[in-house]
Amino acid sequence: MSTFARLSTASFVAVAAALAACSHSDAKYAAASDSAAPAVAPNVVTVTARDFAFDAPDSIPAGLTTLHLVNSGKQLHHMQLIKLDSGKTVADFAKAMKSMKPDSPLPSWAHEAGGVNAPRPGGGEASATLTMDPGTYAMICVIPGPDGVPHVMKGMARALTVVPSSAPAATMPVADDTVQLSDYAFSMSSPITAGTHTIRVVNDGPQPHELFIARLAPGKTAADLAVWVLHQQGPPPADPMGGVPAMSVGEDEFVTINFQPGTYGFFCFVPDAKDGKPHAAHGMVKQFTVS
Repeated sequence: MSTFARLSTASFVAVAAALAACSHSDAKYAAASDSAAPAVAPNVVTVTARDFAFDAPDSIPAGLTTLHLVNSGKQLHHMQLIKLDSGKTVADFAKAMKSMKPDSPLPSWAHEAGGVNAPRPGGGEASATLTMDPGTYAMICVIPGPDGVPHVMKGMARALTVVPSSAPAATMPVADDTVQLSDYAFSMSSPITAGTHTIRVVNDGPQPHELFIARLAPGKTAADLAVWVLHQQGPPPADPMGGVPAMSVGEDEFVTINFQPGTYGFFCFVPDAKDGKPHAAHGMVKQFTVS
């Protein structure tokens, strides 16, 4: 689950010290499919989210990477990656945030780079596979708690360095479904059926979007969850299943989900570039049934 509102100036002031301390074309799929080389598995990196910190390596090798997020906390957490242009540091990112208005877009040199969206608290797990380019990233959680305070304001941020690698290129996952994100809709290449599916998630823009996946509780609707996330009072009306947090235009990731029969929802809570409202408020919610 991604940003419900752009972080306030106070949020980034609070985490500046923590941060300071610490686009891919379709051609790559054609290249992967044309290759006769044996399959090479992606690098696997496990990150544990706690209330309110990440346990993660300081650096990882570049290339195709499966990020595995374990939520050991009592609240919802995701892993949102922010890719910084060459020459910029996480200290620069924190400094820039201090002077920005709450609903301002990120600096032109900071880019939403996906990551792993929220699994359920108390041991839930979710994974996503993406190409990690060399460079500097900020790893943050911007989901607010019941008090309305984004977790990044409570110190849930750290730096991640991706270093060049000479390892053989990993083989791209084979997707059996594609979900395209746009203003303000989810487009599915085919209906999702019961069973395990690998989904390629593509942001067709024209602004950052996310895919948050949840299985709805009996009798509950996607609209119920969209309301619940605002205050998080009482039992949640759905079971979070991960997905992909905010991605810049043209980016993509792969998620593998085991869909049991039931009712599900796709959601985007990224704030709109024009009015700051979450995209879900603009209708970027999709409810569907798996049988």
